[in-house]
Amino acid sequence: MRTLVIGAAGQIGAFTVQDLVEHGKADVIGADRKLEPLKHAMTDVKMGDKIAMVELDAENRADLVKAIKGERIDTVVNCAWYQTNLGVMDACVKAGAHYTDLGGLFDTTLKQLEHNNEWKDAGLNATIGLGSTPGLTNVAAAAGAAKLEKVDTINIYCSWGNTLPLKEAGWPGYSIRTALDEFTQEPVMWLNGRHAKQPVLSGETQVTMEPPVGKVLAYYVKHSEPATLGQFIGKDCRNVTFRIGFPETDLATFKTLRSLGFNDTEGIQFGETKISPLDYLTAMHHRGIARIRHEAPPSEEYEYDAFKIDVFGTYKETSAIVTYNIITWNDPENGVPSSRDTSAPPAVAACWQSAGKIKDAGVFPPEATVSPDEFFREMGKRKIRVEERFTETRRFY
Repeated sequence: MRTLVIGAAGQIGAFTVQDLVEHGKADVIGADRKLEPLKHAMTDVKMGDKIAMVELDAENRADLVKAIKGERIDTVVNCAWYQTNLGVMDACVKAGAHYTDLGGLFDTTLKQLEHNNEWKDAGLNATIGLGSTPGLTNVAAAAGAAKLEKVDTINIYCSWGNTLPLKEAGWPGYSIRTALDEFTQEPVMWLNGRHAKQPVLSGETQVTMEPPVGKVLAYYVKHSEPATLGQFIGKDCRNVTFRIGFPETDLATFKTLRSLGFNDTEGIQFGETKISPLDYLTAMHHRGIARIRHEAPPSEEYEYDAFKIDVFGTYKETSAIVTYNIITWNDPENGVPSSRDTSAPPAVAACWQSAGKIKDAGVFPPEATVSPDEFFREMGKRKIRVEERFTETRRFY
């Protein structure tokens, strides 16, 4: 199995490489736009002498095709920004490699699905949006739906945080560019059997999640789960919603960044140099991640990602709820952060594609191709905890 990881210098890409080597025993080639940051990232995750590295731009399709063919790549994991997904997918289908990524923030996801026939004709599989969310959340929703006769509503909640005495502002375990898009683009939910736009950060609701999260205010955020789950789950599913319960400090930080215009792509002049606020913020974010990798790993669990997926429907003609609680703490023993819940899923998918465990040719979201129980067992090997609860309402009159 030969796997190409694009965006391998990023905070998710680096740990995807590590997972593929240590758990998947894969022959991995790490790729990024610049070789030096990639070398530093691979050294930090102790992969520097275990993989090959190449300088490769995710937006250069010709070079991607050449690299995939030249290196005889079986599977490609795209950990770069979601706006590269379509181009990398196109290169993969032309070069004859399977594909997976971390998500398309709704609009890109729908555009990716439009290429299903092309991938089916090529006999290749593209399982898209398989990180933590989307990804783990989709698989959990599908697992819950499979236990019910009919599905009415799927509500998905995400949060993160730490147990440090001093609650400093942090950042999510994914692209800062995606986080800014989530704060500026109108979310789209699946409501009453159709897609419906909602105001940014609307849908405020209080949800109780597993400890240490507890009660948190959660808001609608643009995401890929509502783009696909309603149609692919079937069973008369009428509603699919996605909300994030931001830690208070992070919520304030992102609102400030949005107000200052850090999501702007138009360049600002600095003397003789011109740079966009978004590119500047991205560079600062990458620098911060690199600095953290150089620090000694903490000796205790202190930071986490958490998800709750509620699947409402009927079972034996009575109301029932299947709930999945997923939590990942940093792994102090191996020095791996909680964000491995985003890096591990695409690594597993790449291994399954290569081994023929994901057989269907075409373009699919994870709820259509990933076997839940086996997948959750793989997550358990990585200390990503998935718990299922089935609640049935019974009437005796």
